[in-house]
Amino acid sequence: MNYLWTILIIFSIYSAAMSQDLEFSYDDRVYEEYIRSIEFSHKEVSLSLPVIDLGSMGKLKLEFDDLEGGYKNYLYRLIHCDMDWVPSELDELEYISGFNNEEIDEFGYSTNAYSEYTHYELVIPNDDIEWIISGNFLLLIYDEDLNIPVITKRFIVTENGVSIRAAVSKPANVRKMDTHQELDLLIDYSATRMNNPRDEVYVSILQNGNWNTGLHYIQANYERGGQLFFNDFDKLNFPALKEFRNFDTRALKYTKQFVHSIEQTDEETNVLLDLSVKRIKTQFESDFDANGGFIIDNEEYADGDVSSEYVNVIFTLQVNEPQLEDIYLVGAFNDWKAHERFRMEYDYRRRLYHKTVELKQGYYNYMYAKQSEEGYLDIDAMEGSWFETENDYLIIAYYRGFGAEYDRILDVFTVNSAPRY
Repeated sequence: MNYLWTILIIFSIYSAAMSQDLEFSYDDRVYEEYIRSIEFSHKEVSLSLPVIDLGSMGKLKLEFDDLEGGYKNYLYRLIHCDMDWVPSELDELEYISGFNNEEIDEFGYSTNAYSEYTHYELVIPNDDIEWIISGNFLLLIYDEDLNIPVITKRFIVTENGVSIRAAVSKPANVRKMDTHQELDLLIDYSATRMNNPRDEVYVSILQNGNWNTGLHYIQANYERGGQLFFNDFDKLNFPALKEFRNFDTRALKYTKQFVHSIEQTDEETNVLLDLSVKRIKTQFESDFDANGGFIIDNEEYADGDVSSEYVNVIFTLQVNEPQLEDIYLVGAFNDWKAHERFRMEYDYRRRLYHKTVELKQGYYNYMYAKQSEEGYLDIDAMEGSWFETENDYLIIAYYRGFGAEYDRILDVFTVNSAPRY
């Protein structure tokens, strides 16, 4: 047993050294332009967030395409992180069972005549690796031959150590009553032993899975009877935004909602969407959406992962004058970030913003957003906000007891803001 333990330690050290010189960020990011259409969710539940219970039988599934085609030796690695998304001080053997830096061996070549790509899939946990503690995790995908990162994706593993209750209401601040949504939180920790819960429990809240606009490091205002109460009304609120814009390219033989026209040549397919208008001053309209998510698929051929086509989607936004700030397309499909590939360009003659983006067939939610001075994408500035908007809020309860070496996630809870009549 001592010999086996020594071998495992040596292998772990060697495994860590294999990718220690890689430079990557501890957030959701794509590092190479030829890596596209990244989906990361529960294996059997489309549009779900990568959140999973510790010890459950569930699995997470990562999918992506390489537009350069052929086969590449992509490896994956799990990294445990603290609540602020920096690597924890734990050794690999303390947070995983198995081995890092294993190869992604599930792949398929595209069968569509228009688009050549290789589709890769990874399911975790698997026979090679599984997590053994809760917390924040980063999934790193890298090219072994070039020794470069290609994808990093965040996911969280949660326990069931507390009970979270939450509700969405109109803000107490009268200036935000019609434009924002406020959360009231309560955490019942009576089933978990804690020495100083008000100082040891922190909460993060994500609106529609967007880490970039989340609220973090929130602590309770007071505790009573084994319960923590969070009611800092000036802090626990979000712009409600509007229902997401959307389009559907799962069919290319005919147009679907919000698709103006489809043009196919021998070399490419162009999809022109309906002309968009600014909504900042428009009245609220209820509409079914996926809260910023997207689904890759097509309705015309089987096995959409490899049969779906990459099409040129043409976005247009009617604006009489160019804005001082850059305008971007934003949604889960680009990790809610200001990528140059999604920056709109202004046409002075037609008085509109336009952008052509190559996207794989599917159903997409998106918004228009301004680049703020602070660097984040301000959706509210372009789309406006109405309290009635339907949003999902994910609440994450972190815990680090006195002297503990890492941040546990005691529980998560999702609350929806749909009006209750």
